[in-house]
Amino acid sequence: MRKHHRKDRLKKVLNECKKTAKIGYRIASTQEKNLRETLSKAKEKVSSTLIGYNSSPCKDPKTSEQLENQLKEIHDAINGLSSVFNEDLQNLRENLKTFSVTLFGRTMAGKSTLMEILTEGDGTSIGKGAQRTTRDIRQYVWNGLTITDVPGIGAFEGEDDEQKAFEAAKKADLVLFLITDDAPQAAEAECFSRIVNLGKPIICIMNVKAAMSEEKSLKLALRDINNRFDMKRLNKIRDQFLCFSEQFGQTWNHIPFVYVHLKSAYMSQNSDDVEKKERFHEISKIDYLKEQIINQVCSKGQFYRIKTFVDIISNPILESMEKLLKQSQINSGQGRTLLTKKRDLFKRKKGFVDNGKNQIEDFITEIKDDLYDEIELFVEEHFDDKNANDEWNKVIMNRGVDEKCQELLKSFNEEINKEINEISREITSEMNFFVSIENMKNLHMNKIFDGKKVWNWSSIIISSGLSIASCIAFFAGSVATGPLGWVTLATSVIGGVGAFLFKSREKKEDEARKKLRSQLKEYVDKVCNNLKKQVEKQFNTLVSEKIDGLMEEMGKIHAIFFQLADTQRNLAWELNNHLLKLNNQILTEAIRMLSV
Repeated sequence: MRKHHRKDRLKKVLNECKKTAKIGYRIASTQEKNLRETLSKAKEKVSSTLIGYNSSPCKDPKTSEQLENQLKEIHDAINGLSSVFNEDLQNLRENLKTFSVTLFGRTMAGKSTLMEILTEGDGTSIGKGAQRTTRDIRQYVWNGLTITDVPGIGAFEGEDDEQKAFEAAKKADLVLFLITDDAPQAAEAECFSRIVNLGKPIICIMNVKAAMSEEKSLKLALRDINNRFDMKRLNKIRDQFLCFSEQFGQTWNHIPFVYVHLKSAYMSQNSDDVEKKERFHEISKIDYLKEQIINQVCSKGQFYRIKTFVDIISNPILESMEKLLKQSQINSGQGRTLLTKKRDLFKRKKGFVDNGKNQIEDFITEIKDDLYDEIELFVEEHFDDKNANDEWNKVIMNRGVDEKCQELLKSFNEEINKEINEISREITSEMNFFVSIENMKNLHMNKIFDGKKVWNWSSIIISSGLSIASCIAFFAGSVATGPLGWVTLATSVIGGVGAFLFKSREKKEDEARKKLRSQLKEYVDKVCNNLKKQVEKQFNTLVSEKIDGLMEEMGKIHAIFFQLADTQRNLAWELNNHLLKLNNQILTEAIRMLSV
């Protein structure tokens, strides 16, 4: 009588569940439309970030391509979120009348046996769990409830198969999770945690396994089963399973556990022996399991139906909020890393520039001193030489000034390249370290930029050589003109005159030497001053194109990081507002149901 009353009550509740499903659909579809607008605005912000980057005059093609790919991924994720809402809602809408129960459990845990018990089958599927394909999802009806049996946890052979199983769980109003009384397995716990994350109501069924054979007497079989039902032992196994929750940052203590011996329940319904049928049925505790399922549906089924529709919206929102906030944190951290390194590079630049100027000063002083040393001997040998200009040019060119200029500028170029390589290595290392630390906190996120790819543009900066040879081209031109205003003494004037003119001759020679010496020194000063200006100009160009270019690029990219972080954070809070509205609506419906 009690059994029939329970079924009648369940039937009535299931009829009411059809009505509440419509309420759930209305709530979810309204929020889905609002969410679509929010996501559309987020897409616009992401697009404007890319447009702002691409409009930069110092945009690097490789960095741009990498950034475009990353922003496209955000676009796709937003589009995907919206399409998932719509598709899942439409699937649920087509099954408003169905109260869905999904059965999870590892391979050979007893799911097929439970199906045979609930459907009063002939046992054709029992023992074939290991041979089933992972794509085999079975459905059957028990007391008006649609039971979906997904592949065994141990049978998952790929992401597609696993996704199918959890898609079934997403649409479930109630989940039955089957484990056994042998040692709990990590794979079971991981699967269990994912279902808990979905917010689904769960009944955990522990299938007590006791060997049964036809040779055993009824008394021995019952004794063995009864021994396996030692509650102290079973509770200990349950506690071991519950301990896994700590690894996932969850609490499972609120989830009800039901202990049952499925084998004896199955044997009971297929035995012709009246005594065996009754005794096996009683000791199996299958009635208690059925009662728990029906009680859950009768007491909370209407709420579960609304919640299933709301979960279709709220679960992706929660998951997206978590990812957005974590990714925002990573982007902000990487932006701060770039900003810090940019400031470090600015300090390095100051030291490099000061040291470079000192090196240029020393270099010019060395050339000037070297040329000064040549003047006295040259004056003595060529003060009366009409070809002195050409001879002085030879002296200048033999000093190898152009080669020395090139060597100096090349050394500057190598020092800058070394600085760029070092700062790029530090950036990549610190960004990767930052992300690895976040991942240690279970932030399984992708970096917006992969250091190995993003900082490839540093090699472009390094390889962009200057035309060093051109910096000393002016030098050869200046030398070719000779010291302007040079007036040599004609040999006819100096030689062949009388002794009475000897003093006058010596005086003229001395004057010629002084004049030549003065003109040469003036010439050397002028040439070295011009050389200094040209070398400094090339040095400044080197600093501007490489160090300043690097800092400008770093500033642009860290701004992109912060913009993305702000966009993600703001979107997360927008989603949170939608979630609050959903919570208020479902709370209102819960209160309404309690008052009925």
